[in-house]
Amino acid sequence: MTGRGGSGGTGHNPSGSASRPERPRGADDRPRVAHVAVVIRRLSEAEGVYSGQLALPPVGRETLPAEGVSILFLAVGQCTVELIEPLDSEGPLGRFLKTRGETVHHVAVEVPDIEAAMERARSAGLRLIDFVPRRGARGTRVAFIHPQSTGGLLVELVERFAARTP
Repeated sequence: MTGRGGSGGTGHNPSGSASRPERPRGADDRPRVAHVAVVIRRLSEAEGVYSGQLALPPVGRETLPAEGVSILFLAVGQCTVELIEPLDSEGPLGRFLKTRGETVHHVAVEVPDIEAAMERARSAGLRLIDFVPRRGARGTRVAFIHPQSTGGLLVELVERFAARTP
């Protein structure tokens, strides 16, 4: 989810970078919104609002210790809302929360081939945070495009394994 590189164009390349999964046969090659990620202070409180009052059904939870986050996934049509609670107030998302408060963190776009999507972004002059895809939540491979290249919006490219569902 996080793990951003420095402002000098360096990218995130963890030692356990994700290997390429097989593409689903007959997969639709058009990108789609995979999820909208919202950074929140406490999952337990936010779940009451999103799942209870807004009636968005929870479809899973995951903790990513390497990224320093706990995530609650909520169904919204064909995509999800990810409520993200930072586990470390001094980590990237903890600092984001301190400076910006509870708000949208990024929009994720599902792509059928993350390497091809990253190359298209590079060729178009967009600044990537990640040099290579890394593992994301729910067995995905992800890479981020720097918000300086996208009008202030952090964009996550997401490639799912064939067997995974949103």
